[in-house]
Amino acid sequence: MRSLLTALTRCNDIITRLIKVIVVFMVIVMVCAIIWQIGMRYVFNRPPSWTEELALLLFSWSMLLMMAVGVRETFHVRMDILVVLLPKAGSRLLHAVIDVAIAGFGGYLAWAGVTYAVDMYGATSAAMAYPIVILYSAAPVSGVLIFIYSLELLLARHVAGDNP
Repeated sequence: MRSLLTALTRCNDIITRLIKVIVVFMVIVMVCAIIWQIGMRYVFNRPPSWTEELALLLFSWSMLLMMAVGVRETFHVRMDILVVLLPKAGSRLLHAVIDVAIAGFGGYLAWAGVTYAVDMYGATSAAMAYPIVILYSAAPVSGVLIFIYSLELLLARHVAGDNP
Protein backbone atom coordinates (compact mmCIF):
# COMPACT_ATOMS: atom_id res chain seq x y z
CA MET A 1 0.00 0.00 0.00
CA ARG A 2 2.84 2.37 0.89
CA SER A 3 4.62 1.75 -2.45
CA LEU A 4 1.41 2.53 -4.34
CA LEU A 5 1.08 5.77 -2.38
CA THR A 6 4.72 6.68 -3.07
CA ALA A 7 4.30 6.10 -6.81
CA LEU A 8 1.03 8.04 -6.90
CA THR A 9 2.55 10.91 -4.91
CA ARG A 10 5.57 11.14 -7.22
CA CYS A 11 3.37 11.14 -10.30
CA ASN A 12 1.03 13.73 -8.80
CA ASP A 13 4.00 15.90 -7.76
CA ILE A 14 5.12 16.07 -11.39
CA ILE A 15 1.59 16.76 -12.65
CA THR A 16 1.06 19.48 -10.03
CA ARG A 17 4.35 21.22 -10.83
CA LEU A 18 3.51 21.13 -14.53
CA ILE A 19 0.03 22.53 -13.88
CA LYS A 20 1.46 25.39 -11.83
CA VAL A 21 3.88 26.35 -14.62
CA ILE A 22 1.12 26.16 -17.22
CA VAL A 23 -1.24 28.25 -15.09
CA VAL A 24 1.42 30.94 -14.56
CA PHE A 25 1.89 31.12 -18.33
CA MET A 26 -1.90 31.25 -18.85
CA VAL A 27 -2.31 34.09 -16.35
CA ILE A 28 0.51 36.09 -17.97
CA VAL A 29 -1.04 35.70 -21.42
CA MET A 30 -4.50 36.51 -20.02
CA VAL A 31 -3.29 39.71 -18.35
CA CYS A 32 -1.45 40.75 -21.53
CA ALA A 33 -4.60 40.18 -23.59
CA ILE A 34 -6.69 42.24 -21.18
CA ILE A 35 -4.12 45.06 -21.12
CA TRP A 36 -4.03 44.97 -24.93
CA GLN A 37 -7.82 45.23 -25.07
CA ILE A 38 -7.89 48.14 -22.61
CA GLY A 39 -5.13 49.96 -24.48
CA MET A 40 -6.82 49.48 -27.84
CA ARG A 41 -10.15 50.61 -26.43
CA TYR A 42 -8.91 53.79 -24.79
CA VAL A 43 -6.16 54.79 -27.24
CA PHE A 44 -7.70 53.84 -30.59
CA ASN A 45 -11.35 53.36 -29.60
CA ARG A 46 -11.23 50.01 -31.38
CA PRO A 47 -10.88 47.04 -29.03
CA PRO A 48 -10.12 43.69 -30.65
CA SER A 49 -12.86 41.11 -30.32
CA TRP A 50 -10.58 38.16 -29.64
CA THR A 51 -8.97 39.40 -26.43
CA GLU A 52 -12.04 38.98 -24.24
CA GLU A 53 -12.65 35.48 -25.53
CA LEU A 54 -9.01 34.51 -25.04
CA ALA A 55 -9.09 35.86 -21.48
CA LEU A 56 -12.26 33.85 -20.77
CA LEU A 57 -10.68 30.67 -22.11
CA LEU A 58 -7.48 31.10 -20.13
CA PHE A 59 -9.32 32.14 -16.97
CA SER A 60 -11.59 29.10 -17.13
CA TRP A 61 -8.72 26.68 -17.62
CA SER A 62 -6.51 28.29 -14.99
CA MET A 63 -9.24 28.38 -12.34
CA LEU A 64 -10.35 24.79 -12.90
CA LEU A 65 -6.77 23.50 -12.93
CA MET A 66 -5.91 25.38 -9.75
CA MET A 67 -9.11 24.11 -8.13
CA ALA A 68 -7.69 20.61 -8.55
CA VAL A 69 -4.33 21.71 -7.15
CA GLY A 70 -6.21 23.24 -4.22
CA VAL A 71 -7.76 19.88 -3.46
CA ARG A 72 -4.36 18.19 -3.50
CA GLU A 73 -2.64 20.80 -1.37
CA THR A 74 -5.73 21.19 0.84
CA PHE A 75 -5.85 24.96 0.55
CA HIS A 76 -9.54 24.88 -0.26
CA VAL A 77 -12.01 26.39 2.18
CA ARG A 78 -12.98 24.13 5.06
CA MET A 79 -14.33 24.39 8.56
CA ASP A 80 -12.64 21.94 10.87
CA ILE A 81 -14.41 22.65 14.15
CA LEU A 82 -16.28 19.34 14.01
CA VAL A 83 -13.13 17.41 13.09
CA VAL A 84 -11.25 18.93 16.05
CA LEU A 85 -14.03 18.09 18.52
CA LEU A 86 -14.33 14.45 17.46
CA PRO A 87 -12.18 11.68 18.94
CA LYS A 88 -9.33 10.44 16.73
CA ALA A 89 -11.33 7.57 15.21
CA GLY A 90 -14.27 9.85 14.44
CA SER A 91 -11.95 12.44 12.94
CA ARG A 92 -10.34 9.82 10.69
CA LEU A 93 -13.76 8.59 9.59
CA LEU A 94 -14.98 12.12 8.85
CA HIS A 95 -11.83 12.88 6.84
CA ALA A 96 -12.39 9.68 4.86
CA VAL A 97 -16.01 10.63 4.16
CA ILE A 98 -14.94 14.11 3.05
CA ASP A 99 -12.22 12.69 0.77
CA VAL A 100 -14.71 10.25 -0.78
CA ALA A 101 -17.22 13.08 -1.27
CA ILE A 102 -14.58 15.22 -2.98
CA ALA A 103 -13.61 12.26 -5.17
CA GLY A 104 -17.29 11.84 -6.02
CA PHE A 105 -17.52 15.51 -6.96
CA GLY A 106 -14.43 15.13 -9.16
CA GLY A 107 -15.91 12.06 -10.82
CA TYR A 108 -19.20 13.83 -11.43
CA LEU A 109 -17.42 16.91 -12.80
CA ALA A 110 -15.46 14.68 -15.18
CA TRP A 111 -18.56 12.79 -16.31
CA ALA A 112 -20.75 15.88 -16.72
CA GLY A 113 -17.91 17.77 -18.41
CA VAL A 114 -17.35 15.02 -20.95
CA THR A 115 -21.08 14.80 -21.61
CA TYR A 116 -21.34 18.55 -22.18
CA ALA A 117 -18.17 18.70 -24.28
CA VAL A 118 -19.47 15.90 -26.50
CA ASP A 119 -22.79 17.75 -26.87
CA MET A 120 -20.91 20.89 -27.92
CA TYR A 121 -18.60 19.08 -30.33
CA GLY A 122 -18.50 20.88 -33.66
CA ALA A 123 -19.46 24.29 -32.26
CA THR A 124 -16.98 27.15 -32.53
CA SER A 125 -16.42 30.27 -30.49
CA ALA A 126 -17.84 33.53 -31.78
CA ALA A 127 -14.78 35.78 -32.01
CA MET A 128 -11.83 33.43 -32.43
CA ALA A 129 -13.65 30.54 -34.12
CA TYR A 130 -11.74 27.90 -32.16
CA PRO A 131 -13.54 24.62 -31.35
CA ILE A 132 -15.58 25.40 -28.23
CA VAL A 133 -14.82 21.91 -26.94
CA ILE A 134 -11.41 23.32 -25.95
CA LEU A 135 -13.14 25.57 -23.41
CA TYR A 136 -15.51 22.89 -22.16
CA SER A 137 -12.83 20.23 -21.83
CA ALA A 138 -11.39 22.10 -18.84
CA ALA A 139 -14.14 20.68 -16.62
CA PRO A 140 -13.47 16.97 -17.27
CA VAL A 141 -9.70 17.47 -17.00
CA SER A 142 -10.19 19.21 -13.66
CA GLY A 143 -12.63 16.52 -12.54
CA VAL A 144 -10.19 13.71 -13.26
CA LEU A 145 -7.42 15.56 -11.43
CA ILE A 146 -9.68 16.21 -8.43
CA PHE A 147 -10.64 12.53 -8.38
CA ILE A 148 -7.01 11.36 -8.51
CA TYR A 149 -5.82 13.93 -5.96
CA SER A 150 -8.57 13.11 -3.49
CA LEU A 151 -7.82 9.40 -3.80
CA GLU A 152 -4.19 10.20 -3.03
CA LEU A 153 -5.28 12.10 0.11
CA LEU A 154 -7.55 9.23 1.15
CA LEU A 155 -4.77 6.70 0.64
CA ALA A 156 -2.25 8.90 2.50
CA ARG A 157 -4.59 9.23 5.47
CA HIS A 158 -5.17 5.46 5.45
CA VAL A 159 -1.45 4.66 5.38
CA ALA A 160 -0.74 7.25 8.10
CA GLY A 161 -3.56 5.79 10.21
CA ASP A 162 -2.18 2.26 9.88
CA ASN A 163 1.34 3.34 10.89
CA PRO A 164 1.11 6.26 13.31
